[in-house]
Amino acid sequence: MDLSHVKFGTDRHITYKDYENMFSNNEDAWLKLRKLNNIGTHPLLAIALPREVAILYSDMAFSTPINAFAKDNEEADKALDDIIENNSLDMMLSEASLSTAYKGGVVFKNYLDEGVSKISYVEPDFYFPKFSKFDKRKIELETLAFPFVENKREYVFTETYEKRNGEYWVTTATYLFKSNKIEKLVGESTSINTKLTESPLTYVPLIRNGSNFWGDSMYKALTPLFDSLNHRVTQIADILDRHSDPNMYADPSFFEDDGNFESGGKAYPVDHGKGEKPPGYITWEWSADANFKFIEDIIFKALSYVSPLAPALYGLDNTSQASGRALLLKSWRTQCMVTRSHTYWREALKKILYKAQQLQVIAGNGKYTPAIPNVELKLNIPTDFYEMAQSEQLKVTSKTSSIKSSISRLNPHYTSKQVEEEFLEIINEQNEINNLTFMTDPTQPTGGT
Repeated sequence: MDLSHVKFGTDRHITYKDYENMFSNNEDAWLKLRKLNNIGTHPLLAIALPREVAILYSDMAFSTPINAFAKDNEEADKALDDIIENNSLDMMLSEASLSTAYKGGVVFKNYLDEGVSKISYVEPDFYFPKFSKFDKRKIELETLAFPFVENKREYVFTETYEKRNGEYWVTTATYLFKSNKIEKLVGESTSINTKLTESPLTYVPLIRNGSNFWGDSMYKALTPLFDSLNHRVTQIADILDRHSDPNMYADPSFFEDDGNFESGGKAYPVDHGKGEKPPGYITWEWSADANFKFIEDIIFKALSYVSPLAPALYGLDNTSQASGRALLLKSWRTQCMVTRSHTYWREALKKILYKAQQLQVIAGNGKYTPAIPNVELKLNIPTDFYEMAQSEQLKVTSKTSSIKSSISRLNPHYTSKQVEEEFLEIINEQNEINNLTFMTDPTQPTGGT
């Protein structure tokens, strides 16, 4: 099998590694950027903003459970709940969204494990699609490749997915691997028919531009700002450190035996008998205002423009504390970014959950008809619950919204099953109140003496 499209060490892989180091706040990554940009050599203070940016995106996009349901298909609806729970999908999405944020995408995989429908995800570093010559997004062949070392020899394990007669087959094989190139086959390859009509692999980008297949990392426009912030903070710290122990001039009798004084600064002897100046410190005129102003007015403002770091979300804007509506308005750009990303996730999750149902039926663990689910993703943003409750009450009483929809919006962490249970509880309570009212004797006074 031709695996010439499998190439490690490309610009894409180098960028992934750099971004991963930035997320981990690995000092070597920052030092590499400083070297490339010819920026100072003094010790570096690495600010963990890249990590914060990715975590904030993940918190807003996937800190509440997804709601996936199949209309008019009770068996498929129950199967969806089971698939999500058995695969810990909510937790998986929270983790995968971090990689999506700083690498620009992630790859999900549907497969059967001892007859059980499973979902997992793979970092994009190990994903190698072969594209059509005429369409940059049309995939002709897909390979997952995982290098490993055994007995001091390098190998690569591959899973290659291709369509044969309308169904996807997966071929697994192990090859010798040398100088980032796949060499001869080790042992035999194995091919299995997944019986799926869609690829078991689903690439989920953060956002895309033009006809580009690979998603854009959130760090793409932020890296120079991160580097500049680290440099400026390090520079301030270095200057303050250099001048933490003041130098002094005085008569030699003021100093220690070594001619200096205990604080660590240098001493310059002067002869007071000749009318020299009295003892004093050698000071330097410097103001940190300009540096801090640059950090606050330039770097942080720029970061808030090109990242999801809206100050209001951190309570750093006094007016944002007034109400939930003010907070929503001030974080509008952040909401737009996450909402745009959700459009890619929603379509991908529909495919992933549909294929998971198909594999469940193929394995004989269900006799229902798989359904393409509806998938609801909640934007998790701080809310004013009082304002929200008032809004929902108005919608329900004016009959512009159903009680179920209102329950779902007020409780974004509820699954569709929990929403249904809450709705039934409300109906039962209302029926109980109606029954008690009906049993009351209308001829008897209800109050007073």
